[in-house]
Amino acid sequence: MHISALIFLCFVVLTCNGNAGGKNGTSTNTLPVINQISLLPAHPTARSEIKAQITSSDKDGDPITYEIKWFLNNQEIGEGMLFSHEGVERGDKIFAEIRPFDGKDYGESVRSSEVTVGGLPPRILSVSITPESVFVTTPQVVLTALAQDPDHDSVTLYAHWVVEDEAIPDTSNVLHVRTHNVKKGDVIHVSAFVTDGELQSEPFLFEVHIANAPPVFTTQIDSVVCRPESVYYKLPIMDPDNDPITYELIEAPSGLTIDRETGIISGSVGNVQTFDIVVRAIDPEGAFLEARFTLITADFQTP
Repeated sequence: MHISALIFLCFVVLTCNGNAGGKNGTSTNTLPVINQISLLPAHPTARSEIKAQITSSDKDGDPITYEIKWFLNNQEIGEGMLFSHEGVERGDKIFAEIRPFDGKDYGESVRSSEVTVGGLPPRILSVSITPESVFVTTPQVVLTALAQDPDHDSVTLYAHWVVEDEAIPDTSNVLHVRTHNVKKGDVIHVSAFVTDGELQSEPFLFEVHIANAPPVFTTQIDSVVCRPESVYYKLPIMDPDNDPITYELIEAPSGLTIDRETGIISGSVGNVQTFDIVVRAIDPEGAFLEARFTLITADFQTP
């Protein structure tokens, strides 16, 4: 019995040592897992560089790298962390398929959500106004712009006008100047935009300056009837900016003079029955109006 017990004990020890060695010699690698994928930017354009933002995990704590394949309209088109392609257009759809790798094994491939390529905003290259010079007498200013849309969409122009720190509620490309009581030297600030119906350009900023206005007629008259021996006629001219006017007689028969401050033409023309006069009205800044009148002399008979 002693010998049998010894043999049994040795068998038990050998068996235990054999199991322990097998356990230490077999280790199983846990596959890495993709937890979340985001494509950035979420609303790309044809010029965007798209990046895959990935969160993943590995139970063994192994470092993870990725195999990334990019698809454009369901066709594989490239690999790598970033996506950029010259042939991308508005409306194209892009997604990525990503497989994690822990240095030993690949995990399960995961497909990202799909992003749709949006349009590019238009931009204004230059602006112009009609008329080029704006006075207090200008009825309206019309704004036009040279614009460019990368997607070849038609664009609409509008503007924000600010007159004397007051924003005009109308966003039209036309400003009715006379309704805002502007005066010489005022500055109108303008922000111009174009839109393709979906996207809007950056503002194009510029200013409209109210320039010095030349003298104008208060009444448009081509011919004047007067007595030949006592011509007396006050020119129907005024300055829109209320500046003082200096008058000059450029062309007239001898015997006529003009008051430089009042614009009154007076004198005698003798037997001349019809004659032309040319006058010039000048404001202090040199803006002027030059006009031609026909004077007709006649005897006024008292009944």
